[in-house]
Amino acid sequence: MSMVRTQNVEDSVEFKESYFDFSKGIPALVNHYKQLWWETGISFPGFSVSYSLENQRENENRIENETTQLIKVSKHFSSNYDEFNSLQQNIRSTIINLAEDLFFIQPADFEFVEKSGLLESARKFFHMARDFDPDIPFSDIYQAGRNIITANLIQLLLGLPVETTPSLFAYSMLYPYTDNYLDDSDISLTSKKEFNQRFRERLLGKLIRPVNKHEKIVDSLIRMIEFEWDRNKFPMVYQSLLTIHSAQVKSLELVSSQISPFEKDILGITFEKGGTSVLTDGYLVAGELSIDQASALFGFGAFTQLMDDVEDISTDIQENRASLFSISAPFWKLDTLCNRFLNFGRATIGNLGIFPGQFVPEVTCLINKCIDPMLLGSISLSVDYLSKSYSEALEGHMPIRFSRLKKQKEKLAKNSANLIQLVEHQLGLMV
Repeated sequence: MSMVRTQNVEDSVEFKESYFDFSKGIPALVNHYKQLWWETGISFPGFSVSYSLENQRENENRIENETTQLIKVSKHFSSNYDEFNSLQQNIRSTIINLAEDLFFIQPADFEFVEKSGLLESARKFFHMARDFDPDIPFSDIYQAGRNIITANLIQLLLGLPVETTPSLFAYSMLYPYTDNYLDDSDISLTSKKEFNQRFRERLLGKLIRPVNKHEKIVDSLIRMIEFEWDRNKFPMVYQSLLTIHSAQVKSLELVSSQISPFEKDILGITFEKGGTSVLTDGYLVAGELSIDQASALFGFGAFTQLMDDVEDISTDIQENRASLFSISAPFWKLDTLCNRFLNFGRATIGNLGIFPGQFVPEVTCLINKCIDPMLLGSISLSVDYLSKSYSEALEGHMPIRFSRLKKQKEKLAKNSANLIQLVEHQLGLMV
């Protein structure tokens, strides 16, 4: 575990003369990206790649065969080292070939990912999570691991070593222990408010006696952050943690039936929650950020929150959770809303070029290659809320049709237990 940081962060990160003021900066960023949202066009976005029906059918047959083989292997794989090592190499080769043929991701891109430290950091995080809580579900590790990937990309953008630091581990683990707790419909609003109040006091540095096992875990994670980042020397780290906490509290206002967009600032609350989440990653990575860096990370976070909301439309409707998409879907087709979402995403991703890291071109190139398949995959989960013509237009830019993508996801879900066991074995999490 790292010792308390006392080094001059300016040695690693390029700074500007002005720094981020949270009290004024967060409202200003929310308003800035809300304005950008409304200024973003609703025309159908351009895509660099298109697929014919014949191409899609060929790809579907290939993916079907590979998925079937993977499931078969997951049911019968051996723990014999030589056999498993051979299996691991075969899986890696298959993934690389599919990525190159279907998504035009080149071997050089995979080489960059491997040499950058991203894979090793992910592996380390999975081990740390299992050591921290042997009973934590794989799904929670996966959820928290998505934040580690974001943080590692920020490290690359800033020209810092890629690693899962104690504070990044702790912050990422706070997601399943706080975010999921606040989203649990079985927990009363009163209990959530009481938890949030104690949580805030702990983030302020007060020593609060945990009232249950859940709060003990949260307290231990905050201690990890305090061990790495001295409160007196790096106050901005704790300001950022307080802002994401405040945003989460505000997001509870969106859990109610029949919320009108004229009653609550749904767009603003959404952007604040997503933006402060990634902004906090930035401060836990570097300790300090310039105004431009803070703005770019906030915008990227706002966009990733929209990505989550697109995927969760049906769930949000069922659980009375308001998002731009869940309040619109029951009444209108989401075609133009999705167009704005796609165009907005490209605008926020373009802002990442302002960072000083040596590998910024490689990182932004990789994101740009992956983003369209990721976004269309997210939208495909809510295809029932799109018009048929719009869905078909989007589908032409995916290597397989939406219906087949859904079928493959269902097939993998049915075999998730065996597949998770295979992944854990590959990560070395099983003994």
